[in-house]
Parts: sequence; structure tokens; C-alpha cells
Amino acid sequence: MKTIQIKEINLTNFKGLRNEKISFEKNTDIFGANGTGKTTIMDAFLWMLFGKDSTDRKDFEIKTLDKFNVAIPKIEHEVSAIILVDGIEISISKILKENWVKKRGSETTEFSGNVSEYYWDGVPMQQKAFQEKVSSVLDETIFKMITNPLAFNSLKWQDRRNVLVDIAGAISDSDLAAGNAEYENLVAQLTNGKTLAEYQKQILASIKKAKEDLKGIPTRIDEVSKSKPESFDFVNLGISLDMKEKALSKIDDEITDSTKAFDGKLQAINEKKTKANSLKSEIEIIKTNTQAQIESSLKPDTSTLDNFKRNLETKKGELSSYENGLNTLNTKTISINDQIRTYDSKLATLRMDWAAENAKELTFNDNDFHCPTCKREFEAGDVEGKKVEMLANFKTKKQNALAEINTKGANINTEKTALETELVGLNDRIENGKKHIETLKSEIKTLEGSIETEASKTTATANIDKDSLVRESLIKSSDYQAKIQELETLEASIEEVPMVDNSELKAKRASLVQDIDQIKSQLRNEDQIKAVDNRIADLEKEETALAQQIANVDKTQFVIERFNKLKIDTLEAKINEKFKFVNFRMFETQINGGESECCDALIDGVPFSDANTASRINAGLDIINTLCEFYQVTAPIFIDNRESIIKVIDIKSQLINLIVSENDSKLRVA
Repeated sequence: MKTIQIKEINLTNFKGLRNEKISFEKNTDIFGANGTGKTTIMDAFLWMLFGKDSTDRKDFEIKTLDKFNVAIPKIEHEVSAIILVDGIEISISKILKENWVKKRGSETTEFSGNVSEYYWDGVPMQQKAFQEKVSSVLDETIFKMITNPLAFNSLKWQDRRNVLVDIAGAISDSDLAAGNAEYENLVAQLTNGKTLAEYQKQILASIKKAKEDLKGIPTRIDEVSKSKPESFDFVNLGISLDMKEKALSKIDDEITDSTKAFDGKLQAINEKKTKANSLKSEIEIIKTNTQAQIESSLKPDTSTLDNFKRNLETKKGELSSYENGLNTLNTKTISINDQIRTYDSKLATLRMDWAAENAKELTFNDNDFHCPTCKREFEAGDVEGKKVEMLANFKTKKQNALAEINTKGANINTEKTALETELVGLNDRIENGKKHIETLKSEIKTLEGSIETEASKTTATANIDKDSLVRESLIKSSDYQAKIQELETLEASIEEVPMVDNSELKAKRASLVQDIDQIKSQLRNEDQIKAVDNRIADLEKEETALAQQIANVDKTQFVIERFNKLKIDTLEAKINEKFKFVNFRMFETQINGGESECCDALIDGVPFSDANTASRINAGLDIINTLCEFYQVTAPIFIDNRESIIKVIDIKSQLINLIVSENDSKLRVA
């Protein structure tokens, strides 16, 4: 088993301990009043190894502060230690330094952040290499669990449970089910890596769905029954349909014969109409082409005018943008002037506050030098000492107040100067903007004049009568005139379409079609009725199958619950035999009788969180003993508030007791 012990720790400027050296034995007691730095020793050791304090925080104040609670600048903060790993000494050191740099053009240095240095047996190294060295000695998670009695029970219950199952060893479902046919059949269902819990969820989901489906089947049967249509004498309907369809076919033949007589004449008339429509299209094409040619010849060149208009729109957009920007700058200068006036008012108030504070003087009252209990006057020597103390406190308070006012004034003055500088730049931008706006207005006026001049050139062309030119051109076109003449001759030869009177036949046909449609509609009910009856039969079969499925799943669920109970009892027994002082409850019985996973430490039946301090510490030490045995390693254990525990159980690890002692104003090691 690997043994890790602390031999010596040195702290320099760490959380108020300016220069502290502590040597450790197998069992070490560290005494001190509250606030003297007992817990700081533990924080320092953990920060050196892992960069965290005893509460697992990365961001905590390690720097030494002055009387104003401000970190003292330009000093190093160091923790170094000598630890024994299986009796071999290893020296470890971690140093936090402030990085102060002088920027170009500046005479003073400025704080630019912290840097850390790491040493292992005196060899400097980077953080990653240092952490690899620490991990080679002991994993951080394991280290925390075996050095703090409260650490294990502060983990999430799922993490505690995983560690305990690792210690006790996994319980094989197959081994647990051996010899019981029901259990063996249950385990056989766990294929493809499926766990028992997953299988239980699966069958619970299936039974829930089956019950929901079963509950809905009577409603579904009722809905299907309501959809069954009216029943008719479908045999006689079929005979009637056949007779009416034959009668319809006979009428269709008669209508066809009555129309054949005028089909030839109708075809000739349609051919003439088609030819006439074609001539009309050709005439319209000639007219459209003639009009397009004349309009093209008269169309003026507007490229120059269009270019002027585009430039005008561009300039107007640029003018609008500059005017909006100028308005924004004016608004911002007003806001900055208001802020400067506010800062001037604040500075005036601070000057009055400083003058009032500086004018304060300490006056003594006779009642200040009497015992508050018996009202007896203090001795003369005590009075003088009291006055000196009061005067020193008064001066310190006054200096602090004046310094605070000066700091506030300096900060406000700095912000005011920055605003005044910004205001100068804004005023320059406003003047430049005004000049550019005037230039743009002048350019816009010039473009508007050019557009007016160019537009007047196209007026003459627009006044020409285009329709007259088109008519003259068409009169001169021989092709156009020939097609007009041909169209007039053709239209005069088209006769009226002859009419055929078959209205009586069509009326009979419409009546037959109506009767046939009605019969077909009634016949369709036969197929719908059969479909409804078949659907009801299917639903009744499904109802029977679901009822059987629910019965089978209920039986399987009962077997799972009994198997889980066996598994629970076996797992808890295996885990608890590893401990002497504490027991673990791995499952909790719910109101519905089911078992839910948990991981609660119990001390004589009392939950860990409800036990007293001594019981929690001893329970934690019992857990540490088991963890050390499992991981084959021991490490220093820190017990805070050790004075509240009369006796601790036997442990193999190095023990460091942090004991509150009001008589020890400084740390004392025993």
C-alpha cells in the first residue's frame, strides 16, 4: 500500500500568514483561535497540489491584505512542502507572482496579471508537467475523498454509489438468477446489452400503452358501428341497375344518329372560321410591327437625362446620411456637456466633504473615562492610555475618510478629462460635416438645373401624332390591304350553324342517369356494411389479445420486482460488510411500494446529514479506511473543529487535527 505523509509545510504571504513553517508527525495537533489560519494550512496544501481550496473553489483570495483589506502589491505568495511517498522525500513548491510591466512612454510600471511558478524537487516546470507529477503520486479525486472525512458524502449520490459498487464488486444478473427458472428466463430477455432497469421501463411502457389501447376499444367499436350505412335489397337493386343501363345505351345510340346528318356541314363552317381567325392574327401582327417601327424611330435618347437623375438621387442620399450623422453628433455633445456639468457638481460636493472632514477635531467627554458597569472613574494612567488610543483611532479614521474622498475625486476628474477630450473631437467632426453638407447642396442644385435643361429637349418628340403615321403606313402596305380584303370575303361566305332538336332524348337520358346514380349509391352501402362488420370483428380480436398481453406483462413485472429485491439485499450486504461504523442504504422504498436507487450513509440508522459532528467525522474516517484499502493508498487526513470530537476511530493515515483554542492568538503545533 502506498503511504503519503506531510513532513513539512512553509507558507509565505499566503492568506495573511506572512512566514509560517509547520513540521508534522504521524498525528499532529494544530491549535489556534478563530481566524489565526488553521484552515489556511489545509487550503495552502490543496492549492499547492491542485489549485483549489478545501471547499473545492478555484477562485479564492490567497494574497495577503493590508489593514484596508487591499492586497499588498509586488510580493510573492508561496507554498512549499516536503512530503513522504513510501518514505521517500519529495519537495514541492508553488509561487504566485504579480507581473508588473512598464509600457512604452510611461515612467511607472502597471499591474498586468498574475503568473505562477512550479517546482518539483527544486526543478522548475510548466503547469501541465507539474500536474502530471502530482497525478503520478495520487489522483485528485481519490486524494480529496481520502483526506477529508466529509468529502465522500458531499459527492452526488450517483457518484457515491458508483464508487461503492466498484468497491463491493458488480453483481452478475446471471449468477444471481442461477437455480431459479423464473429469474433465468427473465435474464435471458436482457439481450444486446439491455439492463434490467431498461427492460423494466420497456415492459412498463408496453403495459401502459396496452391499457390505454384496451380502454379505447369499446369507444372505437361504438364509433365504427355508428358509421354503418342503411341496408337495402341489394339483389333487386342490381337487377334494376342492369335494366336502366341498357335503356341508357339505347338512347345514346339514338342521339348519335341524329347528329351525324349535319357533321359534314359543321366541319366546313369550322374550317372557314379557323381560316378567318388565322387572317385576323396575321393582320394584328402587321399592325403591331408597324406601330413598333414608328415608335422606335421617334424614341428620343434619354441616356444623358437618366445619368443626371441617378447622380441626383445619389447626392440626395449622401446629403441625408450626413444630416442624420450631424444630428447624432449634436445630440452626443449635449449629453457629454450634461455629464461634465454633473461631474463638476460632484467634485464641488467632494471638496466640501473633504473640507468638513479635515476640520474635524477629537474632543473628550468625561463619561468616556468611567467604567460602563460600575460608573467608577478610570485611573489616571488608564485615562491617558485611553486618550492615546482614541486619538490614534480618530486620526486613522480621518485619514481613511480623506483618502477615500481624494480617490473618488481623482476618479471623477479622470472621467471628466476623458469626456472633455472626446467633446473636442466631436466638435471638429461637426464642423467638417457642416462644410460637406453645404458642398452637397450646391452639387444638387447644379444637377437639378441640368435635368431641367435636358428634359426640355424631349418635349418636341413627344408631341408628334404617332397614330396618324401608323394609319398612313398601313394604307401604303399592299400585304396588309390584301389580307383585309381576303378576310372580308371569307366572313361573308360563313353560314349559320344548323340546329338539331334532340331535347326529348336528352331529357330521358338525364332521368335515366339520375336513377342509375341513385342505385349505384345505394349499392355502395353493401361494401361499406361489410367493411364495418369486418372492422368490428378485428377490434374484438384486438381487445382479447390486449387483455392477454396485459396479464402476461403483469406477471413479468412481479418477477422483476422480486428479482430486484433480491439484488438490492445482496448489493447492500456486499457493500456494508466493507465498513465497521457506517452502513449504506442503496435503495429506498417509495410510497407505491417500488424501489428507487439512492446512496445514503446511515450511522446507527440515522442519516449522515442528521448525525452529530463526531458521528459524521467517525463515519467519514470509516469510509476513508475502506477507500484506502480499496485504492491501496493512504494520505494525510485534515479534521477541522477537532475539539468537538472526544474520540476518533483507529485509522492508518496521517492525522492532522485543527483545534480551536481561544488562548492561542497564533498557531501552535503539538
